[in-house]
Amino acid sequence: MKAELQDVMDMLRKLQGAIDFGNAPMAERDELARDVSDIMDALFEVMKNLPDVQTQYK
Repeated sequence: MKAELQDVMDMLRKLQGAIDFGNAPMAERDELARDVSDIMDALFEVMKNLPDVQTQYK
């Protein structure tokens, strides 16, 4: 599960880069970047609270 969430986090990082260098008006880019950042923060919190599957079954 953590690997899949890490994949999503990587996709969000790419999206953040596309937003930062896009042609949209600055206010729109800032709003989108904040939204992506909020999603990444929430995802990171979920990942922190997931049990480590590898150590769980030892």
